Amino acid sequence: MFDREQFYAYVGDKSGSSYCSGLARAERTYSVDINEEYGRDQCADLLARIEADKKRNDLDPAEIKSRSDMASHLKRYIAYKSGAVQSVHSGTWVPFYMEFADALLPFINKRDELLERLNKMFQSIGMPSPFREKDKPMDDVDPFSVFGCFNKGISNENRIRIITAIAKEFGIKAAIPSDFDGIPVLNNMRAYFFAFKGDPHRGEHDIDNLWQLFRFALNYADNSSEQDRSYFEIHYDPVLKQSIIRWNITMGLFWIRPYAYINLDERNRKYLAMGQAFPPVDIVISEKLKKVPSAVEYTRIIDECKAAMEHPNCSIRNFVELSNAAWRATTAVQPAQPPADDEYWPSLEEFDPKLSKDDWKKYILEVELPHHPDPMKMLKGMMLLGGEATCKKLADVYGGTYNRYVGCTASFGRRAKKYFHLDTHTTDERDRVYIIPFQGRWIGAEGGNNYSYRIRPELMEALQEIDLSGISPYVTEDEKPMTDVRLNTILYGPPGTGKTYHTVIYAVAIIENRTLASVTEEDYNAVLERYNEYKEQGRIEFTTFHQSFGYEEFIEGIRPTVTVEDETDNGGDVRYSVQSGIFKRFCERAERPTNVGTSDYGINDNPTIWKVSLDGTGDNPIRTECLQKGHIRIAWDEYGEIITDTTDFSKHGGRVVLNAFINNMQIGDIVFSCYSASTIDAIGVVTGDYEWHDEYPRLKRLRKVKWIVKGIQENIVSLNGGTAMTLASVYRLNNISLTDVYQLIEKHRPTATLVQPEKKNYVFIIDEINRGNISKIFGELITLLEESKRVGKPEGMTARLPYSQKPFGVPDNVYIIGTMNTADRSIAVIDTALRRRFLFREMQPDAQVLDGATVEGVSISDMLNRMNKRIAVLYDREHTIGHAYFIKLKDNSTVEMLAEIFRNNIIPLLQEYFYEDYEKIRLVLGDSRKTDISTQFITVHENDYVDLFGSTDIGLDESNAYEINDEAFENIDSYRTI
Repeated sequence: MFDREQFYAYVGDKSGSSYCSGLARAERTYSVDINEEYGRDQCADLLARIEADKKRNDLDPAEIKSRSDMASHLKRYIAYKSGAVQSVHSGTWVPFYMEFADALLPFINKRDELLERLNKMFQSIGMPSPFREKDKPMDDVDPFSVFGCFNKGISNENRIRIITAIAKEFGIKAAIPSDFDGIPVLNNMRAYFFAFKGDPHRGEHDIDNLWQLFRFALNYADNSSEQDRSYFEIHYDPVLKQSIIRWNITMGLFWIRPYAYINLDERNRKYLAMGQAFPPVDIVISEKLKKVPSAVEYTRIIDECKAAMEHPNCSIRNFVELSNAAWRATTAVQPAQPPADDEYWPSLEEFDPKLSKDDWKKYILEVELPHHPDPMKMLKGMMLLGGEATCKKLADVYGGTYNRYVGCTASFGRRAKKYFHLDTHTTDERDRVYIIPFQGRWIGAEGGNNYSYRIRPELMEALQEIDLSGISPYVTEDEKPMTDVRLNTILYGPPGTGKTYHTVIYAVAIIENRTLASVTEEDYNAVLERYNEYKEQGRIEFTTFHQSFGYEEFIEGIRPTVTVEDETDNGGDVRYSVQSGIFKRFCERAERPTNVGTSDYGINDNPTIWKVSLDGTGDNPIRTECLQKGHIRIAWDEYGEIITDTTDFSKHGGRVVLNAFINNMQIGDIVFSCYSASTIDAIGVVTGDYEWHDEYPRLKRLRKVKWIVKGIQENIVSLNGGTAMTLASVYRLNNISLTDVYQLIEKHRPTATLVQPEKKNYVFIIDEINRGNISKIFGELITLLEESKRVGKPEGMTARLPYSQKPFGVPDNVYIIGTMNTADRSIAVIDTALRRRFLFREMQPDAQVLDGATVEGVSISDMLNRMNKRIAVLYDREHTIGHAYFIKLKDNSTVEMLAEIFRNNIIPLLQEYFYEDYEKIRLVLGDSRKTDISTQFITVHENDYVDLFGSTDIGLDESNAYEINDEAFENIDSYRTI
């Protein structure tokens, strides 16, 4: 018998069942013991027999396919026994990374083309390009930062998306990696190998230096000559002196040639210090790593490691295995050791606020202590914990939420920045204000998922001299945060006043149960990052109203679907079923209980509910076996175990059902066992991936299921929108909600109790809310939006929906934020029912946001104020110009940018406002007062009717013609005289 357990671990969880069942099938088919075959001739004879059978004409296609699978699985077992290939857990990524490095080298002098292709690539997969500096695309990039775009703190799913796109864009032939264990990753806060433009630490030749090191690193790795080594060392040291680099350069070199260069990130340094890699050499090397090694030191360390790994007793043979072993060893909890100073970011070389103990003491006594209690409580708690803590640790020890402490670090730093008139360090387009009072480091596995803040020494000394005895770090019940945002709020104002921008702040304040003021104090990019995280979690939904939007899209409606009535995919009918709209689905998600009783059933956050037929309807042996053993089984055995894009379904059908069962069904989904067209007899949760079990004579496709209730007879036609179940073995039950499932479980398990823990807030954002027909979209729900009528309130109400006939109400933890452009439709004509149920918050242009923005001496805020005063007189205040149009000028204060804003935004907006009444537009722009025609944006010319039509009297009054003067846009005097 083959070594099933070890072989399963070797090929991995995803393929283990398939490979092991294939070998078991080979042993039965050929009456052999595979281990004995391997001992005799390393399975050569058995493999030859299987290969011969693949060519037989007397076997049907399914048997030929089965032999092909056996051969493939046997070859993998031979490789496992002989050690001919590495485990999938130690290096499947290497060929791809090395080939990609080779593909990047030709772009050393074509970086514009490289960036263009990378940006296009990210656009093609629907991901924002990371190659941006602040709000503008990068104009240069180095190869290590390109590798960094998929070797940082992102999910493996996104990493594979990026790598797959890279393979397509750059013609990489190597297989897409199947695992990423042991690959070092960048800190998301320092995901580039160079400082951005404008950073005083950015050198003129930094990116060129990185490209040259990349070039000579590849040469040395591939040729290993003394000359190549010399060139590598010459180009290594200048890069090491550049800002940001430090230990990351060893990580980048490891990515491009992992067998040639050792990675010396924090994880590998810790592992070497443990003395478990190749003692005693690793201990000696770790003593040399108190600082980043120079070129000569680095190449010597590589030589010493390679020599040690060649010893016959050494279990680690290369740097890939070293990095993998370090990952495994340091993933487990290690004894705590005080971190070295150089592990904290930023170092004093990168950012030093140059604040003394007395500076901090004066600031604390004047600003924080009398006016801001929350940061002082946080600082007191950090001092009691030794001066360093993660926000999670603070929340665990002293109460409150993680985000409470994140907000404290940001607001504290922002006030200190303003008080001391400091510049700060910007990374990843974000102003890191917290680095004024703190240094920090990521801790935990894979580069860390918790950020630990350390109080700067000068601040710590100041705090120790201040009497903090009256401050308790503990968060009491009455201090638990409550948001000051109303359940229903509409932000309204002219275009460009930041309404959509502010929905991000409102949404985060609601979800984190914080005040608007506290969130507004934070860096907007940090808030936006959390907003996107909440959106991915399903706690924020965003939609836009328009004239065609209706009740069916928002609440529910009857929609056509094509059903597969037989299992050949040929008998589809068009049926009409009740389907929930975007708002109803969101409300169901918000009121969903997280558990039933005290059991954890493994239901995922957003499960699909599947109907599954267990060998048809009614009682049968297959149904009994599935319910007893905890799984579900379906047929189409004739296709064999593996279904691919090339499988021919024309004869037996089943394409839709097999795709649903194998690919679409996920662990944590819910299955209803169909007993008849109207009833189910069991409810379960999917707990396993697709498997093939050859030991069954039929219905060999299987998924493990934990049955929650079984032996029931529940009619679900009404829950299913009045629709009976069809013949297809597997399909989605779109009309049944998770709440319906929990209610069925509670009904059939009387000891279970639906529990709803402390409710989390959810936010539904409606952009352009005034562009939709409110009565048509909300229908009877307009009443249920009132705060007092929300489900969960004492006067909470539900209404029976017209299509599904189910009761429905709006939960009291669903906040609705709308935006309304007053230039599009006046607030005066907005639906009265909406006005009574929403709090309206006006957002007018705020020229103060533009304070300090000037273009060649022209104050942008003064210019905007002047134009808006004229518009208010000539039209009204609801048609003024928002400050957001001019925000770009704060980072790019050029006449060219100002001209682009006026040409593309301001002039078209004024044309729309005044219906091309150019005389009024001229008044707004001050053109009527300009004596120099060249500075007038719109010039006026009197029509000469004699010249146009001759002496004929055409009966027209005298009039003027207006032209837009393109030259004025590039002339700063045109703006100066506005």
